[in-house]
Amino acid sequence: MKRLSLLLVVFWSAFMALGAQEPEVLQLEIPGKKVVLNQGWLARKASDILVDGNMISSKAWNPSGWMKARVPGTVLTTLLENGLYPEPEKSMNNNLIPDMFEVGRDFYTYWFAKPFQMKSIPAGKQVWLNFRGINYMADIYLNGKRVNTVTHEGMFLRKSFNVTHLLRTDSLNVLAVIVYPPLYPGNPNGGQGGDGMIARNNTMQYTPGWDWIQPVRDRNTGIWDEVSLTTTGTVKVASPYVVTKVPGVRKPSASRQADATVKTTVELENVQNAPQEGMLVLETAGLTLKQKITLGAKEKRTVSLKDIVLKNPALWWPNGIGEHPLYAMSIRFEQNGQVSDETTLNYGVREITSEKDPLTGGRLFYVNGQKIYMTGGNYINSDWLLRLSPERYKDEIRFHAEMNLRMIRVWGGALLERPDFYKACDEEGMLVFQDLWGSGDCNGAWEDAMKRESRQRRWEYPDNHDLFLASVEDQVKMVRNHPSLCFWCGANEWPLAKDIDEALEKDLMPRLDPERLFVHCSTDTLFTRNLLGDNGDGPYGIQENDWFFSFRSHPFNPESGSVGSPEVESFREFMTERELKEFPLPGKKRSTVWTYHKDLGYGDHLLRYGDIPDIETYCYYAQLVNYDQYRSFMEGWASHMWDWYTGIIIWKTQNPWTALRGQMYDWYLDVNATLYGTRKGCEPLHPFYNVVTRDVQLLNSTVEDAGEVQVKAQYYNLEGKVWWEQVAQADAKANSVQTLFRLPDVDQVKGVYFLKLTLLKDGKEVTDNIYWLTTTPRDYTTFQQLPRVKPQVQASWTKKDGRYTGQITLKTGQQISFFNRIKLFDKKTGKRILPVHYSDNYITLMPGDSRVVTVDFPEQGIAASDIEIRF
Repeated sequence: MKRLSLLLVVFWSAFMALGAQEPEVLQLEIPGKKVVLNQGWLARKASDILVDGNMISSKAWNPSGWMKARVPGTVLTTLLENGLYPEPEKSMNNNLIPDMFEVGRDFYTYWFAKPFQMKSIPAGKQVWLNFRGINYMADIYLNGKRVNTVTHEGMFLRKSFNVTHLLRTDSLNVLAVIVYPPLYPGNPNGGQGGDGMIARNNTMQYTPGWDWIQPVRDRNTGIWDEVSLTTTGTVKVASPYVVTKVPGVRKPSASRQADATVKTTVELENVQNAPQEGMLVLETAGLTLKQKITLGAKEKRTVSLKDIVLKNPALWWPNGIGEHPLYAMSIRFEQNGQVSDETTLNYGVREITSEKDPLTGGRLFYVNGQKIYMTGGNYINSDWLLRLSPERYKDEIRFHAEMNLRMIRVWGGALLERPDFYKACDEEGMLVFQDLWGSGDCNGAWEDAMKRESRQRRWEYPDNHDLFLASVEDQVKMVRNHPSLCFWCGANEWPLAKDIDEALEKDLMPRLDPERLFVHCSTDTLFTRNLLGDNGDGPYGIQENDWFFSFRSHPFNPESGSVGSPEVESFREFMTERELKEFPLPGKKRSTVWTYHKDLGYGDHLLRYGDIPDIETYCYYAQLVNYDQYRSFMEGWASHMWDWYTGIIIWKTQNPWTALRGQMYDWYLDVNATLYGTRKGCEPLHPFYNVVTRDVQLLNSTVEDAGEVQVKAQYYNLEGKVWWEQVAQADAKANSVQTLFRLPDVDQVKGVYFLKLTLLKDGKEVTDNIYWLTTTPRDYTTFQQLPRVKPQVQASWTKKDGRYTGQITLKTGQQISFFNRIKLFDKKTGKRILPVHYSDNYITLMPGDSRVVTVDFPEQGIAASDIEIRF
């Protein structure tokens, strides 16, 4: 007893010397509720420790020499948070961090330890230790004993261990995990996924670098996702599968909906060596189902419950089509009046069907019987170093919804995202096009001199096919109940290894998720038609605006994109003033730092507005081009809705790093004009200008008629005078694009002028769309004659539940107030308030116009009086 007390004194002294909080005291919850272990972790390089996991996790462990660790997180994020390396997002700091290819796997092999105390262990209950993601291999120890008998392998594979017999309530518990990096980290030689060897592992492929990101030096080694403890009785409840059937063609506005059916299965597992009896209970929508169940010793069984018929259901619809309500469901197993285990979930009542369109060759998707025109964005992942959070996911998905997009593609070189991502998509009505882990670049779609192994060898990646399939099975079960999940895609641009692909198509997907479409790859002929003879996607650079209207691309292009750069405030976060002066222009020597951050380049598009003396002017012109480019992109595609196209997915809508390409908001979550150009071009009910035909057209991409509307077109000169206008009546039919009238030639001005389109319903303005055009092709320099007029501003703020909402009213007098970017700052610190959700931004007001912009952002301890509006 004296020896134990002495050891505890030594431990506490060493632990507190690290500046750590006292070890958590855990109280296990009722069955079905988890206790998350996300704080109080310590880490140390494995090669610095001379003892094994049995000793590290024993009572004799001394934490001196260990550092605070980030869990969930990676080795590198732990090292960064301990100040051992500079921020790799800034300048070329990433080059100061050793790369695993150069220093070896041992350099990033680390122990992670979590000391904790237990108040009690509920009598008769089993305690489970759960890992939702470890990259890449791991051995796990608890209180001097090894937990896993076989070394864990695979980034995308959950693991759960019964640790009831290992826990103690009378003294300290120590959980210790040694995490090993991927077996093949690959050479970050500048290729897509480096030399491709990373794809031999079951892990994310972009970590050796891509054309939009620098290498992740530790290849994201670590306990990167949630760790938790849960309790159950003798019977576990797992992997529910909820399918909703919504027959017929429904309308979002219907006052009453016909019945829908809910079909549910669930896995039950008897963890004891004796038979178990009990009651399976399902509750949802005010209804309760009960079913008596008997399980044999150690039996695991999938149980089907009786169908539930919902009367007048609240239907789930995609963004811009209808609302996205969710139903709650609980499923529990009861024995002798006690809950053995329980699982809860949310689901949406919707039915998605799909077919190949015989006219265009693109994929058609129907939701609740309605054909949906798909606009979407490619999503890499939230943060390149996997610093993930529900809050950041929610903001990012909300940005996509605010762009009026309907689909997010989760790209195959990264992750199957975490449950909070899909939860946010459910809430915002964003359908998910879900790739698995593969890419044409790494998996052999073409010959590539940057790759170490032959194309034929890469066809066989990854090395462990059984592990890959087990990981897919596990992850499908994790996310399949989300109504946002639309369909599965084997990989990016190229099918997976033949036996994996066949197993997915013929066994795994039909068995686990038969209601969803599975396509072999993102450019599969099941998904789109390729008459261009290219890779089946792209291009990715800046285009002339008329190209989007005149060039016939793939009928459902899974990735096509253009430029995108952040605002000047974000530039200053990751570049020095000297580096900012090196902004790229045609004929100018390329900057090493700008190239390092993967600058895509604007060609001569910025110079069309005039000289560029400084970074402020560069950013201002870049945002003008960003807005105009992506509005034309979306309008050009929409002008051929259903005759050429069934959908378009932008490459890409965000960066997980401080890259200078393809982004509607940056790594700091600050928005730029690309977001609002996309938002404008994707308006569900939208008047627009066809730059090829010079026609005014009207888009209704919703599934219901909008009735009689008016569209007014006006020409303005730089002085804000109207010299021509025309009004047309239109019947805005569902899922249609129609031509209203042709614009007259312009001979009243030379150089820049404005076209304003206004959509009115019952005499009230619904939306407007303002273009800046020129009579001198590719020359906007007469913009210099336009006075910079700031609008009058009034603002009001309301605080509720830790967030501010506000209304900002902008007004102008007799002059044009052009392209006003609203920015919010904290007066006290002078720093930006981020993230902020604006109902609109980069706003142009014609003489006499006004606009009310709503904003929403987290309070962050800022007083309303300290909110500053800048332009």
